[in-house]
Amino acid sequence: MVRVASFGVVCIALLGAADVALGGTGTPAMGELLEEMRRMSERVEVLEEEREVDQSRIRELEDHLARLESSSRGGNEADAVSAGWSDGLATALGQGNLLNPEITVFGDLGGSLSTDGDDKRFNRFNLREFELDFRAAVTPWADGALIVAAGEHIEQEGGEAEIHTHFHVEEGYLNFHTLPYDLALKAGKFRAAFGRNNLLHTHDLPQVTRPLAVEAFLGPEGLMTIGGSLGWIVPNPWERYVELIAEVVNSDGGEESQIFGGANAKNPALISHLKLFEDIGDWSFLEVGGSFLFGHTSDDADSRAYLLGLDGTYLWRDPKKPDFRSLLLQGELFWATNDWEFEEGGVERNDSIGFYALGQYQFAENWYAGLRYDYTEYPNLEYHDGDDSEWALSSSISWYLSEFLRLRLEYQHRRFEWFGDHEDQDNLMLQLSFAIGAHPAHPYWVNR
Repeated sequence: MVRVASFGVVCIALLGAADVALGGTGTPAMGELLEEMRRMSERVEVLEEEREVDQSRIRELEDHLARLESSSRGGNEADAVSAGWSDGLATALGQGNLLNPEITVFGDLGGSLSTDGDDKRFNRFNLREFELDFRAAVTPWADGALIVAAGEHIEQEGGEAEIHTHFHVEEGYLNFHTLPYDLALKAGKFRAAFGRNNLLHTHDLPQVTRPLAVEAFLGPEGLMTIGGSLGWIVPNPWERYVELIAEVVNSDGGEESQIFGGANAKNPALISHLKLFEDIGDWSFLEVGGSFLFGHTSDDADSRAYLLGLDGTYLWRDPKKPDFRSLLLQGELFWATNDWEFEEGGVERNDSIGFYALGQYQFAENWYAGLRYDYTEYPNLEYHDGDDSEWALSSSISWYLSEFLRLRLEYQHRRFEWFGDHEDQDNLMLQLSFAIGAHPAHPYWVNR
């Protein structure tokens, strides 16, 4: 357009020179023509300025979409797919920094008070977890992720406690996201696709603690192990979003895989999850799923563990104030039957159940109030009575000071049922979570 404007100016000058050369003083027709061409030249200049503004805005939108796409990969991939984002968008948009990984540091600090003065996990400040998150496109059809975590772990035997700083690779995988037939393949170490809460990292939890049933059946930090995961968007005549995930992984993990048998267990283990995601009107969403796990509890092929799970999530947003009011209802049910080998010999079959129900209400733009009830039996304790169980009622309030900083306060009443006796515990917990670097996508139910 710059060339067009210049050409118009040259034409005006030439016409004016021609008029003078012919001895004219500017006929009316010639004057009108010159005036019209001047207006055209001015209009072209205005259009050129508008084009530059539009191109700048397009670049900003492309960068914003690229950041959203990059941040949606990894621990929240299921949420990103549900929201309709396509992997590899950053590549398609021509992002210029693809060779450099996006780096994020997550910090999660805490403090607590408890009525149980003998429990050394409470009545102290603690470094819950720090995560270093690297993500990048490896090729246009595959992404890589590496998440390294460090945190304090308190081990207590009797009245003595020891504090250890634990470093581990929480996730490290390659994700082939554009395979034919709506398939996606993940290979490496990753969070298993069992239920809903297990997919969340510590900094994404809706409350300070994980549900008791998740800790009891899958581990204090959820189930993470090494293997392959194949996802498929299932075609159906109802045109609904249906996702099937099948995983082949190791039957190990120790504390990271509570129901498995550890490093000496026979491999492999199998995990699957079927999910339906449905829009209910313009302001509500429903997600329901079912999970299955099969693994071994020792190196004996006859020692087995089976775990079934059901999960549901409902989200409502106020159509009048969609960014200020929302309601989340979420729950999961676990049922397990597994063989447990005693150290002194012998095998026992153990059946157990657990569940949690969570409600969270957003009453202002940056404020959320939550209530959760937990119940669990014990799938893997060597010495316990068949009626032993544990339940807790937790209430919390969360304040997002910004997209990168959150403060949360939680009160929990907890009861242990053990060999016909019980013990109560009241805990007050404070959590401070923050992110440094590229901001990741929140789970879709966090109305940000």
